[in-house]
Amino acid sequence: MREMERTDLSDLDLSSSPPTPEWGDTNGSTHVVQFYDDEAFPLDAIGRFVGPALGAGEACLIIATAPHHAKIAEQLAARGFDLSALSEQGRYVALDAAETLSRFMVDGWPDEKRFVEVVGATVARAVAAGQVPHVHAFGEMVALLCAEGRPEAAIRLEELWNDLAKILSFSLLCAYPLAAFRGQAHGATLLRICGAHSRAFPSEGLNGHGDRQGFIVGPQEKAQVIEAQGMGREIAQARLAAIVESSDDAIVSKSLDGIVTSWNPAAERMFGWTSAEAVGRHITLVIPRQRHAEEDEVLSRIRRGEMVDHFDTVRITKDSRLLNISLTVSAIRDSEGRIVCASKIARDVTEKKRLEAELSGKLLELADGDRRNDEFLAMLGHELRNPLAAVRNAVVTARLDPSRRDRALDIAYRQIDQLARLVDDLLDVARITRGQMTLRMETVRLAGVVERAVETTRDLVEARAHLLTLALPDEPLHVTGDPSRLEQIVVNLITNAAKYTEPGGRIEVMARREGEQAVLRVRDNGVGIAPEMLPRVFDLFAQAQRGPARVEGGLGIGLTVVQRLVELHGGRVEVTSEGLGRGSEFRVSLASVPSADANAVPDRSAGEAHGGPVRVLVVDDNADVAEGLMMLLELLGHRVRVAHDGLAALEAVGTSAPDLMLVDIGLPGMDGYEVARSVRQDSQLKGVVLVALTGYGRDEDKRKAIEAGFDDHLVKPLNVETFQKLIGRLEARKGSSGATG
Repeated sequence: MREMERTDLSDLDLSSSPPTPEWGDTNGSTHVVQFYDDEAFPLDAIGRFVGPALGAGEACLIIATAPHHAKIAEQLAARGFDLSALSEQGRYVALDAAETLSRFMVDGWPDEKRFVEVVGATVARAVAAGQVPHVHAFGEMVALLCAEGRPEAAIRLEELWNDLAKILSFSLLCAYPLAAFRGQAHGATLLRICGAHSRAFPSEGLNGHGDRQGFIVGPQEKAQVIEAQGMGREIAQARLAAIVESSDDAIVSKSLDGIVTSWNPAAERMFGWTSAEAVGRHITLVIPRQRHAEEDEVLSRIRRGEMVDHFDTVRITKDSRLLNISLTVSAIRDSEGRIVCASKIARDVTEKKRLEAELSGKLLELADGDRRNDEFLAMLGHELRNPLAAVRNAVVTARLDPSRRDRALDIAYRQIDQLARLVDDLLDVARITRGQMTLRMETVRLAGVVERAVETTRDLVEARAHLLTLALPDEPLHVTGDPSRLEQIVVNLITNAAKYTEPGGRIEVMARREGEQAVLRVRDNGVGIAPEMLPRVFDLFAQAQRGPARVEGGLGIGLTVVQRLVELHGGRVEVTSEGLGRGSEFRVSLASVPSADANAVPDRSAGEAHGGPVRVLVVDDNADVAEGLMMLLELLGHRVRVAHDGLAALEAVGTSAPDLMLVDIGLPGMDGYEVARSVRQDSQLKGVVLVALTGYGRDEDKRKAIEAGFDDHLVKPLNVETFQKLIGRLEARKGSSGATG
């Protein structure tokens, strides 16, 4: 895309700009500025600027104050545009100028990164929404900055717009009230603002007056300026000289033969030659020999009255360093209009090009992020609908055909487990990303962790007819970690292997000591991983291309959870694959615990034997959930009562104390925390075991539950295995109390 044009100061012949601009010549990436005295004038200009663009199928972006938004909308509506429909299509985007500014200003200065994220992303979406890939935009954020006494910030914002135009296709109209530039002190600022635009349109009352000083002081003082025309020229010349002296760009004048006639301080700093050394010498002083022909072409164009604008080239310094610079060369005319010499502005663009590349990368990142979010939402809908459809079909089948009831319920049970794992993985990713994951570290026997993970994934492995082999060390092998999270790591790796291996495949799970490391390997002979995919395997939502073997689906978050959990345990995870169709191997390394430190570590399964029947009170305001849980627990041989709110629960325990209470947190009126505190305050209910059974599963939720008096915290849905372990711990607690009491 070509660059947004910007004019040289010497090109600002405002007298040639029509008082009532025609916008037909603003196609391409242009950046124009309108000065005004009457509020109504720019609004009319805006209507003529965006109206034809909307009619041609482009999108338009309006960043204005609320009063101006209303008047612009009135003008466009009067022209026959349905702004509501255009807004729904994304072709008419209206943003509040002050609010938009606040989103990317940092300490009173426009922040480039935030500007790209806020304005760049908005322009990109508007470009995509239009029938024509070009946007017409109007902005008065710069006018607000000038009104607040921050003209330097306004000029910086104009530069950010110009940089953005190198990436995106749009035409931009800015508007400034001329009152902000009254008086000599603001002349340099006005000229710099004009220099940041491809065209500058004077105020509506100037009527072609050709003196720049008249432009600066405005139409009300026009007569005085004409009378003092000579003095006005002297002031203007002095002001222009001050600008040249203070400029950060090298500004050089030269004859039509290429002889340097002026050389400002910035040129001295850039090229290393002093003014005394450069003036009177040929400009090839700073041009590499192989580029001398460029100067001949530049001077030829100047003699023809043409302008050389933003010509990227290379120049050489006094100490022979090469600089990437951007040149703008303009013809200078005498009072009779004859071209007498040339003015050159040179800017070192090395840093600018770096920023452009960075800006382009950031925009690509934003676009890629939007794309990945869209893909994730589509996958999430797919992964939720599949198990829900299976559950619904299984329930209907069980009702219509009792002979298939057992098979239907097996399907429903398996799909509900998949839904629960999906929700757990999503929550884990959120916790880890925000640094909210809490690990309950202890010394753990690695073989026990692996065995439990194999048992957890047994249904999936058997459903796909895989052969899973397990190789565990004969010697005790211990690590320090959170047992449940370590098990989750192994479960996710086995699940990944099962999903990415054709039915009837082979999965090997091995654990052994390697030096001071405990190493776990999960190997399969499945679809393998392409070389270009290997570096992205652990990225969030990253997935290889789906194939027929991927019947179980997935969101591409399981391996991300594995990597983050392994890192939280101070370990590392690696993946290898010889390519597509060659299987893959995941290797997890954790620091092992020396045998002497691992003595007397209890088996985690101890104390979890299934106990006898207990009295249970289920407290849940969802009648279906409460009834379903009651039926399940009764089938397991327990005596169950149900309460649907906190007050009813307290009445029930007052009548007959249960052994165990399963309490939902989000109850109407009195929530689960209050129920727990009330039970704990009753000395007659000290023996009741309180378990929070809720959909809230954050570490913070678990902490609050324990602080309120709960003995344990479980996340819905409650499965049979978890409940049986809970009863086993309850029985062990009773036995311990009896032995000591």
